[in-house]
Amino acid sequence: MRSTLGAQLSALRRRRAMSQRDLAERAGVSVDLVRKLEQGQRHATRIASLTALANALDVMPADLLGKPRGLPAGRVSGEVGAIRRAVLGVRTPHVEPPMLDDLRREGREAWRLYWAGRYAELARDLPGLIASARAAMEVAGSADRAMASATLAEQLQLTASLLAHLAHEDLAHLALAEAVRAAEASGDELLFAGQQATRSWVLSRQGLWSEAEHVAVTAAEQVEPALSRASVDQVAVWGELLRYGTTAVARSGRQSEAQEMLGLVRAAAARMVGDQRSTYVGMAFGPTVAAMKAVDVAIAADRPRQAIKLAERVEHPDAAPTAMHARYLLNVAWAQMTDWRSQDAVDTLRTVETLAAEMLPHQTIVHTIIAELLPRRRKQRLPGLVGLAERIGIAASG
Repeated sequence: MRSTLGAQLSALRRRRAMSQRDLAERAGVSVDLVRKLEQGQRHATRIASLTALANALDVMPADLLGKPRGLPAGRVSGEVGAIRRAVLGVRTPHVEPPMLDDLRREGREAWRLYWAGRYAELARDLPGLIASARAAMEVAGSADRAMASATLAEQLQLTASLLAHLAHEDLAHLALAEAVRAAEASGDELLFAGQQATRSWVLSRQGLWSEAEHVAVTAAEQVEPALSRASVDQVAVWGELLRYGTTAVARSGRQSEAQEMLGLVRAAAARMVGDQRSTYVGMAFGPTVAAMKAVDVAIAADRPRQAIKLAERVEHPDAAPTAMHARYLLNVAWAQMTDWRSQDAVDTLRTVETLAAEMLPHQTIVHTIIAELLPRRRKQRLPGLVGLAERIGIAASG
């Protein structure tokens, strides 16, 4: 039985009237890879190859894996539709303008839900928060205008981040377009740079590596601080932009450049003297984040054993927000799966499920790992895998 990836690849290729060789040439991969994926002899491939195949077929990488859009059934009724209407703002609901201090407090709680991976609650709250932020903007006097603009920018940035996780990246870009305008209106250079970091991340999720790199590097150059006298916020924003730029460079296959950029991320992290929280980044930035990024770069270079060794040097991964900790562990699971440490990969995935079960189905990498692990049950028992696959909506038969 062919995997979801193989079946989708074959169907999309045929729909575009392409031969296997045509697809391989356009994606820059071997025809043998395309053939083995379609025939079910392989069930996963490197993220860079998956992205190249998706781009050649003019679809999202998640589409090849059958990744669901939106939240699971029964969570929230019409959550993406409500967020879409809020982002488009064609018919703005009448909302009594809130006090800015109250709105900012609600915004901090919304970010807490995001970093905890509690997407259903966040999806329920966001339309109202966006409406309230816009209402506050409309009545803000000159003294409050900058704060109102910053609040709207932050709410829309958060909305874009959630939409990207729910596989609605293009809608996320619409939210970010307004967020960037609001950030510019606030006059806060670091807030504007933070919007660019999120924009780079969304572009990377779409496999648009060169665009993601351009956005991150350009913004980083604009806010590059003098590390000897920079504030925590300045270093954290600069470091985050470099982190996203590193992702884009590594995924595009330029490993030596990725290592150079990773060195800058480490330099920024070292300046923090431990993990320190930033208003703009929304989480602690420092050595832990830099060490996690080194694992990701090793995976992009197809060096799973090196990634596993680097993971052993990440001293306090649980100090990161739950969502970031979980995403890091998914990278570790990928390295374990690639290195044929199959049961270790299953155990790591189950740890992630314990940490953040709600966010697990929304991660493309999870679908890829499980698609590769399931056929290995013919030779390995892999206890816990079938139940995990079924809980996130992946058929375990075959």
